[in-house]
Amino acid sequence: MTQGTFSDGASVHHFSNGLTVCLERLPYLHSVTAGVWIKCGSASEQPQEAGLAHFLEHLFFKGTATRSTRQIMEAIEGRGGQLNAFTSREHTCLHVKMLSRHIHTGIEILADLAKNSLFNDLEKERNVVLEEIATIEDTPDEYIHDLITEYHWPDHPLGRPVFGGTESVSNLTLEQVRNFYEAWYTPENMFVSVAGNFDEAAVLDQIRAEFAGLPSRAVPVPGAPPRFRGGVQVLDRDIAQAHFCLGFPGPALGLPDRYVCDLVSSILGGGSTSRLFERIREDEGLAYAVYTFHAFHVAAGMMGVYAGVAPQNFGRTIELVFEELRRIRDHAVSAEELDMNREQIKGNLLMAMENTATRMSRMAKCMMYYGRIIPVEEVIANVDAVTPKLIQEYARRAFTPEQCALVVLGPTNGYPLENLPL
Repeated sequence: MTQGTFSDGASVHHFSNGLTVCLERLPYLHSVTAGVWIKCGSASEQPQEAGLAHFLEHLFFKGTATRSTRQIMEAIEGRGGQLNAFTSREHTCLHVKMLSRHIHTGIEILADLAKNSLFNDLEKERNVVLEEIATIEDTPDEYIHDLITEYHWPDHPLGRPVFGGTESVSNLTLEQVRNFYEAWYTPENMFVSVAGNFDEAAVLDQIRAEFAGLPSRAVPVPGAPPRFRGGVQVLDRDIAQAHFCLGFPGPALGLPDRYVCDLVSSILGGGSTSRLFERIREDEGLAYAVYTFHAFHVAAGMMGVYAGVAPQNFGRTIELVFEELRRIRDHAVSAEELDMNREQIKGNLLMAMENTATRMSRMAKCMMYYGRIIPVEEVIANVDAVTPKLIQEYARRAFTPEQCALVVLGPTNGYPLENLPL
């Protein structure tokens, strides 16, 4: 039994066992992207389970009750499709892209993985994950983002790396894997999303046949939100560059300020015309990569700045970053600069909507975190509503010395970091 509602060209169906299904038909395409989403990621783990959600994602592909790993991949790749998965801090997704005529096979495989995996080859896959962790730790421009998050939200699952650490992953057991699966992979916590050219009635019937029989179970209650920590942490490493991230508290996922934060991030470091890129790379030639980033989670958010520079350029680069933070805090942005960045954000959103994977993901995330599919027009209206006054008020609240976290990986050439010039 399903109940259908319609929003932004998509239909949403709620099964009696708690499963939510989102469908969007795009008849002018040749393909379909489908995903099974679980509202569960690394932030759902206990300390001794760090990395378990991501480890479980790997194990889904190691065989089911009816298929070997090779048979799973042959069923997809032998029909020209693509099968993959990913884990974030707050959700996990198994997804497939198929030609329209083969989408029934794709949905069948997704359901088989989500329901019938045997979690085989635990030790082999543990080694694969450990190599993945080592790869991240050997890639400083990626590793620094884990370090700033861990420092920014200490002693909280949101602050831990999604992949976990070498020690925790080395000690995970099959019993922990199964218990985690039983706790979180329940219909009330699952969302199936499909976008592309397909027969809606047939796909809905197939999803009902595959998932409606799953029993309902209570979902664990999320823990308390993290506390923010400011300050400085320097991890000396004998590498060619100093990689650093600044972090500041940002809005949580559902707060209106997220649109203001989007614009602040874009103005400061969102592209080749941003202030940090123009000043640090174009004008002074101090860095190849310099940009802003932001993360919006249910319980908390963060906005930050990244740069990788030669040790002798570290001090000058830090000073210029803080100068730009002070400038956006102390002086209103011009209407022209705001409009340019507004158009960049809207353009990125609308062009991304030409991709079925984006549309599939957007439906699932909207239902997962907002309980409705937010129309694109509403998002655009919220972006258009941001004013220079709101930008400056946000910057004054966010960019303060006590709220600033700085993590450096690599040599700093002796630059003093006791008093940050903010």
